[in-house]
Amino acid sequence: MTQIFLFFLGISASVSLIILALISLAPFLNKRYAAKWKRLIWIFLAVRLLIPFGGVNGQFLIKTPQAQNQTVSGQKGNETDHPADQTVPYRRIVVEIPTQMTAPINAQPEKNNAGITALDIMAFVWIIGSLLFLSIHFISYFYYKRQLIKKGRIIEDVSVLCQMTRLKRELRIRRAVQVMEYSEAESPMLTGFLTPILVLPEERYSSEELFFILKHELVHLKRGDVSVKLLLVAANAIHWFNPLIWIMQKEAIVDMELSCDERVTQDTSYAVRKAYTETLLSMLHRRCARKTAFTTQFYGGKKIMKKRFKNILMKNGKKNGSFVFLCTVLFTILFGTLVGCSVKEEDTGNEHTGTEVIQHASDSSEGKAVPAKQTQDAHSAVADAASEHTTTLTFSKEGEQEQKQATLAVGDGYSIYLPDAEWQQSGPDTWTAAANEQVRLWITRFKGESIDSVDQNLEESGYMTEEGYHKWKQEGDFTYHVSLKSSELDVWGIFYSYPADFAEGFGRELPVIADTFALSTEADDSNRNHPDAASERLLAEDCEEIKTIVDAFSTAYFHGDVDAMQKFLASTYIGEITGYEGAGSISDLTVKGLSDADDKKMENGRYIASLEFRDSDYEDMFLYLTFELMKQKNSWKIQSYGLEG
Repeated sequence: MTQIFLFFLGISASVSLIILALISLAPFLNKRYAAKWKRLIWIFLAVRLLIPFGGVNGQFLIKTPQAQNQTVSGQKGNETDHPADQTVPYRRIVVEIPTQMTAPINAQPEKNNAGITALDIMAFVWIIGSLLFLSIHFISYFYYKRQLIKKGRIIEDVSVLCQMTRLKRELRIRRAVQVMEYSEAESPMLTGFLTPILVLPEERYSSEELFFILKHELVHLKRGDVSVKLLLVAANAIHWFNPLIWIMQKEAIVDMELSCDERVTQDTSYAVRKAYTETLLSMLHRRCARKTAFTTQFYGGKKIMKKRFKNILMKNGKKNGSFVFLCTVLFTILFGTLVGCSVKEEDTGNEHTGTEVIQHASDSSEGKAVPAKQTQDAHSAVADAASEHTTTLTFSKEGEQEQKQATLAVGDGYSIYLPDAEWQQSGPDTWTAAANEQVRLWITRFKGESIDSVDQNLEESGYMTEEGYHKWKQEGDFTYHVSLKSSELDVWGIFYSYPADFAEGFGRELPVIADTFALSTEADDSNRNHPDAASERLLAEDCEEIKTIVDAFSTAYFHGDVDAMQKFLASTYIGEITGYEGAGSISDLTVKGLSDADDKKMENGRYIASLEFRDSDYEDMFLYLTFELMKQKNSWKIQSYGLEG
């Protein structure tokens, strides 16, 4: 028994280091990574706490002094069997630990007359505490389960059962789930390991509240959270003497709820997420005076509920935490090895201690310093690349650096670097990603305007300031960003947009690409002397084509024919296609911007035209349907349109 106690004591010490690190980094991890990754980390640590093995070959974590001495001497003997000059085709890092840290504790406590040592007493107290801990939880669980079956009522309401069926189909749950109503239930919960039961208090819920409650509990069922709680209780029972394990269990349950909230509100609008928080808020007055073991019942207090609300309503998407999970696994194994295993001596001739890096290589050239000639060659390669208008862009994704070769794209008065073979020009000053045409990058020049006026106009269009003159907005499933750059006479906007689901990919690359934007001094001087140098005027055939497009598009627009409207839109058009929503009769249609009296000047290959008309519901005013048109594949297309009063 004492040996088993020492085994778990070693595991508890090594895992405690990981728990301390996770608790100290919790604000950072909660902000950047989805809660499901922390949930997986806690599950892994709970499993590790229940496995009394460690070291290299599945040996017990703590060896007896005799066994350890035999192991060390055996290692020394084996080292002499290998030639000193034998090379190994890999690199290995050997960490040497001071002997006073790795030497086994050789103290033999004296036994009293009854043959009982202090270590025996500690082990006895430990096992009794573990049994009491488990007994209390299991007795509480079985008592609650018995009362539930005895006093609870099976719900046969058709609306509830239909809602359950739809949600089970959506979540792909095949297990049978019984829904019961129990007057003593403090809040909705899920219980049962083999035969799950969804328990509802005797309360009246609206259809919206019922939807969120059922989906929340079914997500718990799909993820096996009742079994996860059993795992956490078992780990806590074995390590009840360690306060950090108690904290771990509490944090794991909170992250379990946060992860469940994220899954319930996944791919939903802000309004739906807000409605979900209101459902949670409506149940805050129910205080769970006694929590039941092995159920998904949870309250946590106002502080935790506030944390859940903040996590649910957060607009920015969170990152994939697989890298953090992998690091936790590696460090857990490393600390377990350092605590539980004796360290091998790599070279009997080396008497020093500390950290030593020994590099083995199959080729004698490996492991040497990089020659100066190679460094010079690298600098030459960089110089050659610069002369060919290429560079290397570095993107940070999931904590790792990714580099891509990029080529300079030169526009009218500016230049920008774009990764090779990943972007294609779809119009003047406009590019789309080759892998996804919904990802766009475009440059807009605001001639003769100040940066503050452009900034104000963008805010009126829904953009919010992120930092300095960098702004962003969310429209539907798309995220829009713009960085403003000012020159002596004009303001330039580097715009880019992408679906919100691509925040971890293009959302990381596009800011780096936008930062490579640079103005051309020669172009600025030319435009200063010739203000119209960057502008062209429409030809007669352009005017005819645009008028035909405006007339045909407007006819479809007023009839609500979305399919017909689609034919006239540019491939880079982003947004919902909607027809006219007015109910009055339309009259007095006139195309503006194409008459002989108009200047008909294009700006960066784009032209603005509008359709003036009257609606019988607004007889005292004209309405205007405004178009931004651009040439795409030698024909005019509508890049955007909007109704103005």
